[in-house]
Order: sequence, then C-alpha cells, then structure tokens
Amino acid sequence: MRIENATVGYRKSAVLKDINLDVKKGEIISLIGPNGGGKSTLLKSIRGELGLVHGCVYLGEDEIKSISLSELAKKMSIVTTDRIKPELMTCKDIVSAGRLPFTDCFGFGSDKDFAAVQRAIELMKIEKIADKPFDKLSDGQKQRTLVARAISQEPEYLIMDEPTSYLDIRYRMELMEVIEKLSKEGVTVIMALHELELAMSCSDRVLLIYEDGRTLCAEPKEVLEKGLIKELFSLSDEMYEKLRLC
Repeated sequence: MRIENATVGYRKSAVLKDINLDVKKGEIISLIGPNGGGKSTLLKSIRGELGLVHGCVYLGEDEIKSISLSELAKKMSIVTTDRIKPELMTCKDIVSAGRLPFTDCFGFGSDKDFAAVQRAIELMKIEKIADKPFDKLSDGQKQRTLVARAISQEPEYLIMDEPTSYLDIRYRMELMEVIEKLSKEGVTVIMALHELELAMSCSDRVLLIYEDGRTLCAEPKEVLEKGLIKELFSLSDEMYEKLRLC
C-alpha cells in the first residue's frame, strides 16, 4: 500500500495534510493521537469509504478508487467502531459473513470458506459462543466476533479502528498476539489504538497524528527515545513524568 501526498477530510475541508506512507507487506502500523485528531478519518480514506481531498492511495499498482467494491472486499477487511444489530444470527453466522465476497451467486460456501471461518473462530477463541445469538452476547464477545469476521476474509490488508474496544486486558493482549501472527503470514495491518503500550509493543511503526493536521511516522523506539508522546498529547511535565513511570 502507498499513500501519496494525501490530504483527508470532509467536503474539501482538510483534517490531515500531506501524508506520504509506503506500507510494506506484513507490516503493522498503529495510528495514535488525541481524540478528534483524524485517525478514523484517515482509516476511512485508506479503505475507500471516504474520498481524498487530494492525493492517492494505491493497493499494489492500482489506485484504490479504481478497484471495484467486490474486488476490494477480497483484498481488504475492516473492523469499525460501528455497532451492528443483526436479527436471528448466531456468532458463527456473523463470522461466516466475512466469506460472502468469495461465495457463489446463491451464497453457498466451499470447504475453503468453512475452513477460513473455523480458523477465525479459533484464533479469536470464540468456539464456546459460536452458536449463541449475536444480540445476546456481551459487548466484548461481540467485538471478538467482529474481529473474527474480518479475519475470516483472509485479507491482504486488515484495517481496524479501535479493535480493542470493549475488550478486557486479557483479550486485548490475545488480540495483539493474533495480529502479530497474521502479520508474519503476510497480512498488512493498519489500526487506530488508544492503548499506547500496545501500540509500542506490537507495531513495526506508529503514525503520530497531531491536532494541527500534521503526521509523523516513526518506529516505536524512536518515539520513546525522543519523547514524542509529550508533544503529541500536549502533556504537562508532571503528566509526562507519570506516564514514563507507568
């Protein structure tokens, strides 16, 4: 994936400007920054949901806006902060929906589809709730199910907005382990995270998103050594010192 001279925003009003990023296959990039800074806006632009104010996003040699939705669904899966409210669907039904881009015109899946669904269920450790109605699950169980749905697509690119929402510390850490496993298999992961410790521990690079529309991409080690978090979140000396001691 390449992002070239991108400006993202709404109705030609820029939120983030002049973004240039070359993302390698299998790389994990986490977006971090203050609330309202533009993380979700950038993710929407990367996945083609929101048009760019300026610039281009490429998947391989193809500009994303030239890729049909059906073909894009075979390459990219997403996890958003939106809450779905399906009726009469089990947890497994939701995960199976991730295979729809690959099924025939009648919606029938192949053995490969069933295997992909089962693997996603196992990776997210939701076997015990697979047959439970989705609307009866806890928020954390729903979130793990939605991540499993995205994984079942077997995407080249996994785009996630706050994937750790509603998850307790155990499941957050387990999710990071799954993400690292997928990365080693060649899946490129771009996600927005609020948990700095998770972003620093699992990411190859982090994209710092400032309130004034600037961005800076750096390795976690550089972010920590240069104390970039302090400016990013406009922390006082006292606040930053407390953060360092955590």
